Amino acid sequence: MDLDYLERGGGTLTVTGAPSVEPSPDSLDLVKVVLLGAPAVGKTSIIQQFVWSDFSEEYVPTDRKHTFYPSVIINEHLYEVKITDVPVIPYFPINSYYEWAHYRFYGLRNATAYILVFDLSNVETFQYIRTLRDQMVESRDMRNVPVLVVGNKQDLLCSNTPSAVTGLQQLAMAESACGDSREKRRNIVNLVRKHWKCGYVECSAKYNWRVIAVFKELMEMIDALEWSGGGGRSAEPPPDCSAGGGTGTHENRCVVA
Repeated sequence: MDLDYLERGGGTLTVTGAPSVEPSPDSLDLVKVVLLGAPAVGKTSIIQQFVWSDFSEEYVPTDRKHTFYPSVIINEHLYEVKITDVPVIPYFPINSYYEWAHYRFYGLRNATAYILVFDLSNVETFQYIRTLRDQMVESRDMRNVPVLVVGNKQDLLCSNTPSAVTGLQQLAMAESACGDSREKRRNIVNLVRKHWKCGYVECSAKYNWRVIAVFKELMEMIDALEWSGGGGRSAEPPPDCSAGGGTGTHENRCVVA
C-alpha cells in the first residue's frame, strides 16, 4: 500500500483487514461511524478500499446495512471502529421514533461520527449531504460529534468533456469545464471548513488515492475530541516516545489492524 501521502504528514498507518464478528463493546472503545451520501457516490467503495484494499468496477446499489470492524490505534490510543454502510436515506430521522419506524438498526442517531460523501465529478450530489447535514443539526445535538465531508471520484474531474470536437475547440471546452468545477469545489470547501467547521478530504476510491487519509483524518478528529475532555477522558497527553522524555516531538501515529 502506498503510504507516501501519510509519511509527508509524519504519520504511519497499516491495514490488514477487519473481523466479521462484532467485538464486545465492553472490551474496547467502540467508535460508531456512519457513511451517508447520494446514490453512486462511492460510499461502499471507500469502505472496501480501506478495509480490504479492493475495488469493484461494477456498481451494485447498497440495499441493506453492512458493517465493518477494523481496529485502530492512533496516538497510542486503541479504538474498535464500527463502520456502517447503509442504503440511501431520503431524510435524517428527526427523533428516535422515526428512526425505529424507517431506519431500524441503522444506528443513525447514536453514531459517534459521520462521513458525508459526494461525487466530485457531479457537484449536485453535494446538495444531498448538505440537506442531510442541516437535518442532523436540527434534530440531534451535534456538539462533540465529528463530521467529515469527503469528495470522492477525484480521478473523474474534468474527464467528462464531450469528445465530438477537436483541437482548440476541445481544449477551450475542457478549460471552461475545469474552471467551473474548480470554482464550485472552492465554494464547497469554504462552506464545509469555514461555516460548518467540519473536516474535508478529497479522494479516489477507484485508485485507492487518499482513502486511508479519509479515515486517518476522522480518527484524529475523534481522538482529539476524546482526549480534550469532550469525550469524557482525561486531557493528559500521551507519553512522549522520544528517548529520555525530553523535548522531542510526539508524532501522529495511526495503525489499523
